[in-house]
Amino acid sequence: MRWGYTAMLEIPDGFQSLLRTHLPYADAARLAPQDELGSLGLDSMGVVRLLVDVENTYGVELPDELLNESTFNTVGSLWDTLSSRLWPPLR
Repeated sequence: MRWGYTAMLEIPDGFQSLLRTHLPYADAARLAPQDELGSLGLDSMGVVRLLVDVENTYGVELPDELLNESTFNTVGSLWDTLSSRLWPPLR
């Protein structure tokens, strides 16, 4: 994560709702920025489906250099990457 403050990120409800549709092991509790996507059931095919959903929902295209393990590591790392591409910012 670029700024190293994962635990301080506020993850918007809409993004959490979108994520939940791709995370079979997520429970009803609020997703925390440090929650690991792989531990919540996101596999390699799930990453592809999530990427398409995120790009379509938010109207952005994540460049190839951001399509890596660190981007899809945690809820916070994905939100940080996505929100840095949005204008106006949704932080």
